[in-house]
Amino acid sequence: MRAVQFDMSDLSFPALLVELPEPDLPNEAWARVAVATGGICGSDLHLFSHNTGPSPTLYSLGGHAFVFGHEIAGRIIEAGADCPHPVGTRVAVDPCIPCAARGIDPLCATCARGWTSSCLNLDSGVVSSGRTLGFTEHLGGGWSEQVLAHASMLHPLPDAVTDRGASLHEPVSIASHGLLRAAPHDGDPVLVVGAGIIGLATVAAVKGLFPSCPVTVLARHKHQADAAKACGADHVVLTDASNGHFEELAQIMGVRQVGMGTDTMLMGGFPYVVEAVGAPRSVTEALRAVAHRGTVLLLGAAGVSEVDLTPVWYKEAALIGSIDHSVDSGSAPGLAGGPDRHSVDRALDVLAAGLLPESVVVTHEFPLEDYREAIETAIDRENSHAIKVVFRPE
Repeated sequence: MRAVQFDMSDLSFPALLVELPEPDLPNEAWARVAVATGGICGSDLHLFSHNTGPSPTLYSLGGHAFVFGHEIAGRIIEAGADCPHPVGTRVAVDPCIPCAARGIDPLCATCARGWTSSCLNLDSGVVSSGRTLGFTEHLGGGWSEQVLAHASMLHPLPDAVTDRGASLHEPVSIASHGLLRAAPHDGDPVLVVGAGIIGLATVAAVKGLFPSCPVTVLARHKHQADAAKACGADHVVLTDASNGHFEELAQIMGVRQVGMGTDTMLMGGFPYVVEAVGAPRSVTEALRAVAHRGTVLLLGAAGVSEVDLTPVWYKEAALIGSIDHSVDSGSAPGLAGGPDRHSVDRALDVLAAGLLPESVVVTHEFPLEDYREAIETAIDRENSHAIKVVFRPE
């Protein structure tokens, strides 16, 4: 099978389209999926553009080389005897490979509590190196023609979700799981810092799960601002180099600014802020925009970087981390509510309701052989106006 692999054979561009042997199913609970859509994620692009701080504590959690692509949807073409989903089923794939999928018994302490996104054995190397699909060997990925997945990782797609937009389940699930880590109070204004795909997915998740919460989006580019409006944001603010956007945010909330020059913060800001970029500036802006005793949710996968932590203690703000996908015991008042639902299933409800329209956010599609152009398009958002770039291996 063809796959785009991270192997550093070309140091100027550390990915290569290669031909790999079709992997065997690890056991009868696994299935083989023909990939219909594989998204390019911002975390993938960090390996090419180095646009956020590094995360050295994660360097030991993967192998080399690995197949890219953790935003995956497709169709089952082979199912083991213990897989409940028959051949032909259209599925979204949760890329996490926790204890149950690896066949580890007993489960680790976090998997036993249902916290599969926090599995303590993601670095075990059992079944494959890498903590998730998209960073593994011998399992395929979203940037390949096939991928293998355990039955617990498969979520049937609603008919209303097309193949073209199906990989959007992954960023929406990221947002849904994060929001339920520390849910906003009913009706609280939410600020989303960043209008890339994670930011837009957050808008959709808030509108689906917490529909009474008005959403303001802080966008860097006009095409992102337009997309945020199309996804239902109540207010959209464009950033500017002089920090004038903080004045606009203050007006939206009816509060005031303090500080000098570009080092300003809101005195009485947004009760709930989602950081959806991961860059040092966006993390600092999220902290400076939060209200006293408010919540800042980090979805942007920030690494080692210099940020202003003053608002955390000065405002007594709560800083919440979140990663990947999981069953979340909390309830949401909206369409994807109810306790003990998996974040991927919540995300599929949001997509089926049309809250993250593929016509708006899926801006570019590429075959695997055009992988270089696809990655360069995703990186050069300002000129390409890319939001979500996807591979269509089929």
